[in-house]
Amino acid sequence: MIMKKLRALATTIAKAKYTFTPSLRLVEIMKTVEDEFVVTIQVINKDIIYNAKPEEILVNDHLVDQFSPRDIRTLTYLGYLGINGPKYKILAQRLSEDNDKIIFALKKKGQKNIIVNTADEILNKKEIMTGLQASDAQIIGYTAASESIFSEKRMKDIAAQQDGKGI
Repeated sequence: MIMKKLRALATTIAKAKYTFTPSLRLVEIMKTVEDEFVVTIQVINKDIIYNAKPEEILVNDHLVDQFSPRDIRTLTYLGYLGINGPKYKILAQRLSEDNDKIIFALKKKGQKNIIVNTADEILNKKEIMTGLQASDAQIIGYTAASESIFSEKRMKDIAAQQDGKGI
């Protein structure tokens, strides 16, 4: 008897139409220079358009209720990418004039100041290393290893020259 009622309920639900009509629509997704997402929203059947960050929309229940489920899925995914994206990014790298080491310019997400460090200094800062995108972390690691090999080879050459002079 319970199974018959469950089947009847399932049939009724399957036949029912989804009658909600959203009043807002996601029109465009943009990424700012700071690697933050901004979406363009339109009021349906009106020429009213405005921009907002996905996380600003998702914290407002009334706004969320005005979108279609697909738009909410998109906004949620963009919010996820914003929260779980890399916290640091390599902006530039160049050879130091003082000690033959590569100097990296890093930018922390949400901050305007730039961090300037060598690969060895970055490797010693766990927060920065874990906050980098995998490809940027690979560049830092490869650079540090290359500099270490170069330094070791230079020391061996100096030692060999000193041994050859009889010192």
